[in-house]
Amino acid sequence: MTDIPAPRRRPPAAGSFTRSFLGAFARGTGLIAVALVLGIVLLQWSDASTDAAAGGQPPVTGTPAAPAETTTTTAAPAGPRGPAELAVLVLNATGKNQQAKPMADRLAVVGYRTLTPGNATRRPDSVVLCRAGLEQEATALVAATGLPATTGVLDEAAASGMEGASEADCVVIIGSR
Repeated sequence: MTDIPAPRRRPPAAGSFTRSFLGAFARGTGLIAVALVLGIVLLQWSDASTDAAAGGQPPVTGTPAAPAETTTTTAAPAGPRGPAELAVLVLNATGKNQQAKPMADRLAVVGYRTLTPGNATRRPDSVVLCRAGLEQEATALVAATGLPATTGVLDEAAASGMEGASEADCVVIIGSR
């Protein structure tokens, strides 16, 4: 029997490590650039959709109008309150765990002052209850939640049945549908 010598490996070509390293570096840099662009686009899209969901208007572009030369004092009706002026309580009535906190976090992102989320008696539909006189705010809050919710009045009877509702201006109850 003859011994067959094992084939010899060729030594790497001069500079192959450098080419390999530079190729990996270029691919890595390209992936990071793509991820950065994608992240910026998604953040812009997310900001625009949450502003619109909260009833916000896009910023006005162009030259600002000059202020009026004369000023008059009239008693204009008070407009709707801004999100930061409302204390909102989010309650989970879905029967599933951990549904109220993510919604409270979402509302906090768009500017609402949220109270500690909690649970409510299970119900099929979602509803936003606000104190009397806050009907416009209730409509804006429904838009901010993205829920197919109805609105109603948060009176003393309704507030007494929900823990923490007495400190809230509005209560968002997340139903199972």
